[in-house]
Amino acid sequence: MLPYKSLTEPFHPETYLRKWEAVEKKASEKGFTWGSLYENYEDNQYMSDSLLLVPRGMAREIENASRAVNDIYTKTFEQIGKNPSVLHDLGLPIMLWDLFLKKAKTRFSYFTRYDFIASAEGLKVIEANTDTPVGIVEAAIGQEVLCQEHQLPNPNSQLGNRVRDAWYQVIKDYYIRSTDTLYFTCADWHTEDKQTVQYLMSCYPQKAKYIPLEEIVVEKDSVKTPDGETITYLYRLYPMEFFLEERSGTGEPIGEQFLVHIMEEKLQVINPPQALLMQSKAILALITEKKTEWFTRIEQNAIEKYFLPTYSTPNRLSSYVKKPVLGREGGGIQIVVNGQILEEDVDHYQNQQTVYQQYFSMPDQTIDTWDGPYTGKLLIGSHVLAGEPSGLFFRVGGLITGNLSMFVPYTEV
Repeated sequence: MLPYKSLTEPFHPETYLRKWEAVEKKASEKGFTWGSLYENYEDNQYMSDSLLLVPRGMAREIENASRAVNDIYTKTFEQIGKNPSVLHDLGLPIMLWDLFLKKAKTRFSYFTRYDFIASAEGLKVIEANTDTPVGIVEAAIGQEVLCQEHQLPNPNSQLGNRVRDAWYQVIKDYYIRSTDTLYFTCADWHTEDKQTVQYLMSCYPQKAKYIPLEEIVVEKDSVKTPDGETITYLYRLYPMEFFLEERSGTGEPIGEQFLVHIMEEKLQVINPPQALLMQSKAILALITEKKTEWFTRIEQNAIEKYFLPTYSTPNRLSSYVKKPVLGREGGGIQIVVNGQILEEDVDHYQNQQTVYQQYFSMPDQTIDTWDGPYTGKLLIGSHVLAGEPSGLFFRVGGLITGNLSMFVPYTEV
């Protein structure tokens, strides 16, 4: 468990809530507007104003682990290109295979978040969010506001510059001219996604426009805005597989035509389609299976150090986490320890292919909340932008890290 610094000592409910609301207002004014989330017919605290005190050595080790894990994912992506038959094992929609197999001209992802568990046994990566990662607004804006409140240094102070550097890499790799417009889109009703898109767009150094996903017009020859402007470059905070289900205002399916435009390079999307390929949790099983075949001895050492054995069946494991390969926000997860179900979600992703990852216990972490001190499980998110570790994002929640797990800022000591 990490030590933490409280804004309200000793804890008193009214004092705590008054101070929390003042901090939440400051964060909201800067663009982090979901300090609380309305779910299950009530307001839930999402932002904690406790500040985790993270040893500098631990922060550097997370950075090293993030770089090593990203290198393994990059090598795996290259190997899939040489061995396309493995696509059959990744649980991905068949209609997207042609996009995945198309020779990549870019990185598989420019905006990625790897999730780590830290313990006395070291760091272990449990999944990669390579397609549509969020948490970057919390790591940028939430961190800045809360570290100022605690009058302590913000280790993520350069995150905005790192986002900008990633955009320069995108501009270079996609050959985006200064006269070209990069459109940014997401589901307009989704506050978290919209504010994340607005933040990323604020860091983009060239011409940019926001277009709600609902307003994108897919025609037979191109993708356009409602005003008839052709969209050539599109940043989408929207899962690639969801586009297959999209329909026009008249109810006609448009997802296939949208994908055809990407295939024919009339439309360039960021993150690229290959980001979804690498988001499949079956990639973790592939890394386990191909460890000695695809990777050098040094890379094998990194896999043994940072990755957990993951398989397509649970036969080799007495304790494991069962994961849908394209599940999100903890949906469909089942935790089994010594043959007993410890926790599970049965409401989502029940029809997906699954993998079985060796169970690795998350450490306890206590923080302050509206209801007093709360002890939950700590998960570390590490943002990797254009291949560079760029900032951390801590959450504390239940055995399954879902969308109500609380964001907790940190400083280094």
